[in-house]
Amino acid sequence: MSKSGRLHAVSGKIPVHQIIAVVGTVGLLGSFLSVLYDIVETVGDPLLFYVVVFTTLVAATLLSRTLPVTGAVVVGAILLGAGTVWHALTLEADLEFWLLVNNNIELLTGETVLQIQQVDVWALTVTPAPVFLTWYFVLRGRYVGTVVAGGSMLTYLVLTGDAGTTVTQLGVVSAGAVIGFGEIEATGWTGATDQTVVVLAVMVLVPLVITVVPGGAATPITFINDETETVEESVITETSMDIVGEVKLSPESRFAVTSDQPRLWRVGSYDRYTGDGWVKTGDTSPLGNKTLDGPPGPTQELTQTIEAQTTLSVLPTAWQPVSVGESVTGDIVVGPNGGFEIDGTVSEGTIINLTSKLPDPEREALVTAGQNYPESVREQYAQLPQSTPDRIGERTEQIARNAESPFETAVAVEQWLEQNREYSLTIDRPEGDIADAFLFEMDAGYCTYFATTMATMLRSQNIPTRIATGYTPGERVSENQYEVRGLNSHVWVEVYFPDIGWVEFDPTPTGPRQSTEQAALSTSLGANGGGTVTGTTSGATTNRAGGIGDVTDTGVQDVSDRISGEAAEQPVENGALRPGVGTGSGTEGNSDDGFSVPQPSRQQVVVSLVVLAGAVAWTRQTGIAESLFGRVLVRFQRRSDPVTDIERAYDRVLLLLEDRYRPRETGETVRQYLDDIAADEDVRRVIRLYEQAQYAEDASKADADEAVSLVDTIRKQE
Repeated sequence: MSKSGRLHAVSGKIPVHQIIAVVGTVGLLGSFLSVLYDIVETVGDPLLFYVVVFTTLVAATLLSRTLPVTGAVVVGAILLGAGTVWHALTLEADLEFWLLVNNNIELLTGETVLQIQQVDVWALTVTPAPVFLTWYFVLRGRYVGTVVAGGSMLTYLVLTGDAGTTVTQLGVVSAGAVIGFGEIEATGWTGATDQTVVVLAVMVLVPLVITVVPGGAATPITFINDETETVEESVITETSMDIVGEVKLSPESRFAVTSDQPRLWRVGSYDRYTGDGWVKTGDTSPLGNKTLDGPPGPTQELTQTIEAQTTLSVLPTAWQPVSVGESVTGDIVVGPNGGFEIDGTVSEGTIINLTSKLPDPEREALVTAGQNYPESVREQYAQLPQSTPDRIGERTEQIARNAESPFETAVAVEQWLEQNREYSLTIDRPEGDIADAFLFEMDAGYCTYFATTMATMLRSQNIPTRIATGYTPGERVSENQYEVRGLNSHVWVEVYFPDIGWVEFDPTPTGPRQSTEQAALSTSLGANGGGTVTGTTSGATTNRAGGIGDVTDTGVQDVSDRISGEAAEQPVENGALRPGVGTGSGTEGNSDDGFSVPQPSRQQVVVSLVVLAGAVAWTRQTGIAESLFGRVLVRFQRRSDPVTDIERAYDRVLLLLEDRYRPRETGETVRQYLDDIAADEDVRRVIRLYEQAQYAEDASKADADEAVSLVDTIRKQE
């Protein structure tokens, strides 16, 4: 586009279509900047992010007046390169540059960027280049360049799965608006505005039925409920765990365990809380023939034999695993949080021998462990998003106000959640921060909600905490053998204690959870003709802190005796629950049992409005709207002053003739048209009255009454 097309040219008024193109650019910027903001806010203070964005926009505005396009591209490349180098310098010193590049490419397969080390620095360093080029190009009237610059960043975030459906649609529709409206002047389309609106509406509608990136976050919007996930599908994941709403249980057998103790069979853990889910950060390393050291404190050794009952992509072990049998040694890697993971899968029937060293501290050691945490542990495992409400910390302080150590705080929070929240799989996923909603607005949930809330509460007190996923002990089928099914999938909490290591806590109410598992298993066996359940679900996790050995039976009870009266058993205050949430239901809605219409989400409302706008534009473009309006106008005439009444009668009679004979041709006069269709005298009289009102400026009420009456008569004629 020529220099006259630049937005900062002030030779005249800026055309409306260019203003819309700028608005579209703002939408495009907002789409990927909102994702980058969420990333920064999750792990750090977003104030610097505002500074970076504002400074970049100002620089782009000033340089757009003088800097040529080639120079701007060079500036963008320098910003991106410098940002990449700066981020690399904040990482481990021995991290090779090619490995950093490789990791970024791997993210394009749907792995969230929140796995990146120093991800807040990464977000701050990648922001300037796309922001600068996107804003620079639109101010120069280079709309294709605008979309390429902003769309590239958005595309990257879509491929990593970090940009959800709403953000993706905002970016795509905004990009379409930039191109569609920005290029109107150059293309000279007839009806370009309507055509552009129709195209944008189609761009919104298509993702409702098509998933562009399978497995990513940008899944289609649905106006009906999707098929319910199982608990196992929602918690046994690889690198990230999104917290969902209603779930069901899978009775399928996964593996059998031979062990002297029933334990929580751990398959992974997550350290980075996002407010609505968890992400696993860090890299894996080959185990080889090594034997790991295990926890720093007292331990007891436990040998387990795992037999896969189906193809497994995870390796369940008691925490903390230290060695594995030779049969699968080459397939095992050590995860970033110290657990064992399978590099690939193991087939059904595979037998794996494992050795774990279980943390086995004395009660006194836990109580006196103190808070001398390594800085790396504190930084990684006490992280909370900046948006985490302060009231979570305030409620935690209230619950644990009699606790005198992090261990006692953990016990108090664990017991409070178990005693004040009910277990239910049929819940609606809340909006906003999951822990805040479960603590203040909900009265029931399942393991993911209990563990997430406990971890968040402890982190609000600067106690390093993470969540672990895996399976409960399973069904005891012999003295030391357990069958573990999908319905045993579970989430719990691990708390770090100096000189002791990670200790397990399970705030989920054990009795209701086991009853739900037993009911699902009985239903499945009955439906398949399998009779009744012959084994029993192990009670290994019925006590607090199920993974800390003898402390479970003695020390924890000693602590709870002191804190339970005023803190651990403290009920929810009046008014803490959201209106419409009944005790034990775990769902939202009105308390009456009458018929209720589900409220559409904001996402659905916006989509509906855009589609409606597209439909209106389409009817205008195709002439349907004009045709419908004409038919209404022919049948009904609202009266006004005489001149207006005659003008409307004139319009009505021409619409009648067009519908009855043919439309007027371009350049054809009214008299030529009337002669060609052999119009009768009533029609010609209406035309004369119109010409008299228009040119002689003479119209009486009697003339208006006559014109309206004549058209009504003509309309009724066959």
